[in-house]
Amino acid sequence: MIRTTHFFASFLCCAGVVACAPAPQSAPPLPSQTEIWPTHGWATSTPEEQGIDSVALAKVIDWIRDKQIPVHSLFLERNGHAVLDAYFFPFDASERHDVASVTKSVASSLIGIAQGEGKLGDLNAPISELLPAETRTLDDPRKGAITLSNLLDMTSGLDCNAAPGENLLLEMEQSADWPAFMLNRPLVSLSGSKFQYCGAAFHMVSVILTGATGFSAFDLARNQIFGPLGIANAVWPSDPQGNSHGFADLELQPRDAAKLGYLWLHHGRWGQQQIIPESYLTVALGTHAQVQPGITYGYGFWLYPSHRPYDFEANGRGGQRITVVPAQNLVSVVTAGGADANTIAPLLAAAVKSDVPLPPNSQGALELAKAIAGAAHPHAPVMPTAVPQWARNISGKMFAVSDNPLGLVSLQLIFASDAEVLLRTQFAGGVWESHPVGMDGVPRLSTNGKSGHRIALLGTWRPGGLLLDYNTIARIDDYRFHLAPVADGLEIHLTERTGLIDMQLLAKAS
Repeated sequence: MIRTTHFFASFLCCAGVVACAPAPQSAPPLPSQTEIWPTHGWATSTPEEQGIDSVALAKVIDWIRDKQIPVHSLFLERNGHAVLDAYFFPFDASERHDVASVTKSVASSLIGIAQGEGKLGDLNAPISELLPAETRTLDDPRKGAITLSNLLDMTSGLDCNAAPGENLLLEMEQSADWPAFMLNRPLVSLSGSKFQYCGAAFHMVSVILTGATGFSAFDLARNQIFGPLGIANAVWPSDPQGNSHGFADLELQPRDAAKLGYLWLHHGRWGQQQIIPESYLTVALGTHAQVQPGITYGYGFWLYPSHRPYDFEANGRGGQRITVVPAQNLVSVVTAGGADANTIAPLLAAAVKSDVPLPPNSQGALELAKAIAGAAHPHAPVMPTAVPQWARNISGKMFAVSDNPLGLVSLQLIFASDAEVLLRTQFAGGVWESHPVGMDGVPRLSTNGKSGHRIALLGTWRPGGLLLDYNTIARIDDYRFHLAPVADGLEIHLTERTGLIDMQLLAKAS
């Protein structure tokens, strides 16, 4: 997840090699502010009370909605006060959201806690000494030099590139031993010499953490971080051996994700409790690898040493961001379903006007409240197009779908009206499910039986075919089924908004 712009505009620094120079020091909270700890919920204030323009924030929300940018939520706090808490249809404020690779920053924080408790020693110890015994066989002796530090800063040297049309994470998840799968990947550079983003390799961090403590990362997080911060609604899946996914898939509510940023902003301290050792965070938030000009990487964190003011981030696929701006005493959270968070950053930046309160703005408060309320609802429906004859001809027919990474086995389309279609699906090992599809510009909401998450389905007629948008909302993935009739059934061009999938399928009448 390489970011090329920033929450605040800045000049970029010159490129370098792998380095260990510390990041700029975090500024303390503004002296005029009393420390506030949102364990039981965020205190709120008007944006102007925190030096932020409410009209500018309203414009950000309206722009996202008008352009139909797939942002799901925006949260902004400053000085311990929530000034923006907005949710965009079809995402709902009550839902958890997959934070994708933000998970890595949480795993890194847990490494710091385990080290502080004496359960982990030198981070430069070879991982072959830290992984389970059955995983330690090395097919290349040079891999013996890979350390835990190399995993944390993405310099392991393991090949994380997948062949075109393939997904390395999916391959790993289909293997019997996930860490062994990654350790057996080819070595493409010497450990510690070169940054290469490798989400799958970060799963070994979770495995090492569990081996050192006897608890999964999720159990550790609930006891050591989530509990003290008042985070009760979280999900973190595990591999077949019970190791929490070290690379992604943690689910949190956006307000709770902001609490993590607030913890990092305060150097790992929460109230009177030092949750993450400050000494570890100082190292984790230091530069360990050069990514590109102006962007460096620490231990599971993205750093922007050239930004004015300096900031750091936990970020993930599809537009998931926790941005911490120490000098502004500010944390922002963005969740999305395939949006480029870099397009949102300059707009949010423009709303931050001062380090002291601005004059009250009652009209701005009304505009912001109206924008937030509007974002939570769908656009008005449009007049649907009449169902074409080819679609009427296939209505109710069963189609067997060729092999695909989604595990979709069969589908059926029932064109009952111009405004709404019924999609029936069967996935491998599952039962038939029925989901309405909006054909009037308004997605229809239903629940996916396998994941338990809500999905939003929207259909659009295209010349010679139908575009079916299957949006998993909080699970990030947004699949597009480009359906076209052919002699022996349906031709399907399957894509995913963030680029996970791009393939041709065939659905034959059965």
